[in-house]
Amino acid sequence: MFFVVDNARLKRMIRLVRDDKKKKLQGKDSPFLRLAAQGNSLSVAGVGVSATFPATVYEEGVLFLRTTMFRKLLTTFVEEKFMSLQVDESGLHIGNVFLSFDALDMVLFPNVGQAPEQWPAKLPESELRNTQEKGLFDTDETK
Repeated sequence: MFFVVDNARLKRMIRLVRDDKKKKLQGKDSPFLRLAAQGNSLSVAGVGVSATFPATVYEEGVLFLRTTMFRKLLTTFVEEKFMSLQVDESGLHIGNVFLSFDALDMVLFPNVGQAPEQWPAKLPESELRNTQEKGLFDTDETK
């Protein structure tokens, strides 16, 4: 995944869609933000709100990362009008900054069509199990 985007616009859109507006949701365990680079646009999405705006996309993909940590990282880039973000098998490259997948708690989907709408992905109803029903090997101790 590789794209170039207007720095100020990206920050504004993240402010609009982020799910970590309450203080208790901020930090290392903040909700995931979805960045989808496809065609000539970048989509930034939280759980209920998304924004799409123009970007120069060189490699398509979908990246999920923790909102609070990513916002803090973006605040260090104040003088750059445009920002390039590249994600490869080693991690995230923003300008001259590199972050590994573990450092920013990220998940990359190179194929946009296979990426879920949110992370962690919800299980399909067919895989969900009613917790009220006992399975074949469930006992009262395992519940």
